[in-house]
Amino acid sequence: MWIVVSLIPIPFLFHFYETTQYPESANFLFIGTLLFAGVVGFLTMKVKVGLIILLNLITIIVSVWFGAAFITPPNGSWFSPIGMAPAILFTGVAFLVVVLVLRSVFKVMLSRE
Repeated sequence: MWIVVSLIPIPFLFHFYETTQYPESANFLFIGTLLFAGVVGFLTMKVKVGLIILLNLITIIVSVWFGAAFITPPNGSWFSPIGMAPAILFTGVAFLVVVLVLRSVFKVMLSRE
């Protein structure tokens, strides 16, 4: 189950929704992404960190590829100054860090019981 959930291209979906629904997207994106990271972190509690990182790298690569194919920014300065691919890459890495932190928090919380 965790593999299927982890392979969802969240960095692509984040920026795709952001570019199509701005400015209404801000609250939903923050809360939705944090909740999804919590679900992934919970599901990956017993998985090795190396495997989680590998799966997220695959997801980031797929997200960058999907972004190049499907995201059309509403204006030329949307992804300034770094560009769309680095923005998606940064989002993917930030998502991975949040998942790993939440995974650690869940492991500590549930090991005390």
